[in-house]
Amino acid sequence: MKSYNTQDFSFISDNSKDNRKHSSTSIKVDATNNKVEDKNEVISLLDKFKKIDGRDFFDIEDLNYVLPSDKLEAERANLSYILRKHLWRSNYSSPITEMLEKGGAKILDIGCGSGDWIIDMAIEYPSSTFIGIDVDSSFFPPIDKCPPNVCFLTCNVTYGIPFPKETFDFVFMSMMFAAFTEPQWSDLFEDIVRVLKYDGWVESLEPTYIQNMGKVTKWIDDAFVKASMKERGVNVHICDMISKFFELNVELTNIQCIRLECPMGDWCGCFGKYSLNNFIKLLQSMVIVPQYMGITHDEYAKLLNDVVIESNENKAYSYQQRCFAKKTLFT
Repeated sequence: MKSYNTQDFSFISDNSKDNRKHSSTSIKVDATNNKVEDKNEVISLLDKFKKIDGRDFFDIEDLNYVLPSDKLEAERANLSYILRKHLWRSNYSSPITEMLEKGGAKILDIGCGSGDWIIDMAIEYPSSTFIGIDVDSSFFPPIDKCPPNVCFLTCNVTYGIPFPKETFDFVFMSMMFAAFTEPQWSDLFEDIVRVLKYDGWVESLEPTYIQNMGKVTKWIDDAFVKASMKERGVNVHICDMISKFFELNVELTNIQCIRLECPMGDWCGCFGKYSLNNFIKLLQSMVIVPQYMGITHDEYAKLLNDVVIESNENKAYSYQQRCFAKKTLFT
């Protein structure tokens, strides 16, 4: 079994897309102490937030994330990860287990947040290297909480993924529905394929529409869709387009999409209870929504009680979708 206690990994980006501000970033990754040296300071504006109804939102050019970036959202994201792991009974669906167990693989997690997925994977596969990137480093875990084969990098991927072509054996991202405009999604998939090795795999996990929505829930959902598009140009129901992004890249083959039903409410036991709790926390974070509904924040908060009632009465659920594909070299 390999150990990365003394190794140093260096990557030099050759991303040449003209419309990306950080197109030639030199990055040094040291898996010994989990530190990252970004010589061009990929993101130097991380302290630029704006307060809306007591929640912190990004106020950075070209960053369209519609949800907050604060402690409450980090806690909700942690709950969301636990629920996803339980629902899927695995951290990925791509056929990469043999590669990971063999060791020496390099894995990238885009939008890693507090690093739950990365750390779980690194513990399970200690002979491979795991790199998590996120625009906000505030919730990266401390060094003493990280396995030695993990490191984290502050990076806004709308400016490009700061690694050279054919770097990673597996690229993963999940729950990014609130992060990008459709053109940014398209650019991101193009860049993912660039940094992916041939015979490597890419996988995306996103939620679908809520099924069996009640009247109030649909009112809120419609307002969130409208607000996200008008405020940031973000289609929060991007899930149905993900497979198309895969199909549009000629280097991706073996494309597969799997959907699992995710129940929401006490009607489905403990999992359903916590799943609904996660959904309510998500709705609480949508502080821009009340104005699009023509109501006050206090009135909006009271409506969330109706969402709980409706979800249980209607046996609401959503789907989570994993799409994955292989990068193939055609000769």
